[in-house]
Amino acid sequence: MELKELYNNRFRNELQKRNSIWKVLCNSFFQKLIMSSSSVLDIAAGECLFINNIQASKKFAFDLNSDVVNYADKEVCVHNCSCFELKEKLKEEKIDNIFISNFLEHLDTKEDVVRVLHVCNDVLAQKGQIIILQPNIKYVKEAYWDFIDHKIALTDASVIEAAEICGLKVKKLIKKFLPYTTKSKLPQAPWIVWLYLKLMPLSGMFGGGAQSLIILEKRHADNYNSRL
Repeated sequence: MELKELYNNRFRNELQKRNSIWKVLCNSFFQKLIMSSSSVLDIAAGECLFINNIQASKKFAFDLNSDVVNYADKEVCVHNCSCFELKEKLKEEKIDNIFISNFLEHLDTKEDVVRVLHVCNDVLAQKGQIIILQPNIKYVKEAYWDFIDHKIALTDASVIEAAEICGLKVKKLIKKFLPYTTKSKLPQAPWIVWLYLKLMPLSGMFGGGAQSLIILEKRHADNYNSRL
């Protein structure tokens, strides 16, 4: 699939609006989870709306779309390659925070979901975390398939089950976090996004939250048996 053409068409003329939303999301929510002295890696970084707006000592962006290099700020280390190459590209680097937003549903198989989480666990620092923002078919229902590149139906429970296979455990779960898409009919002015976050979790429950927030951390190796 031609990623550059697909996303250029999907998000045409939306960059400024989406960046404003992500600025508020990072400043008012995600930055509270991430120390500015820590490292952050963004998988499927796309237009780098998260990685550019988050404060961190080291920033890494991975994406198959070659356009990623045009969006990343100069302090972001960009890798235009598959996330399955994380370990190879990072060498001995261990990452404190790995961010995965609206990506797992694009993988070819559920086995690939497990593989991604395994790779993330391999490069994650001992006290690090994986932050997943994931459209949840339990709440999105048929609209989940409105995007041609969505291939796998996932819920919060199925992502967590995959994580447990990989030796990860749930640190935090908000089942109804954000609306499904920036094309939502809900108002998206920065102050409204700020208020939405301020009223979380009630806003997610009653304001159309269809994406789940799942935060994972390592489990001790002797507490699980890999099934791969």
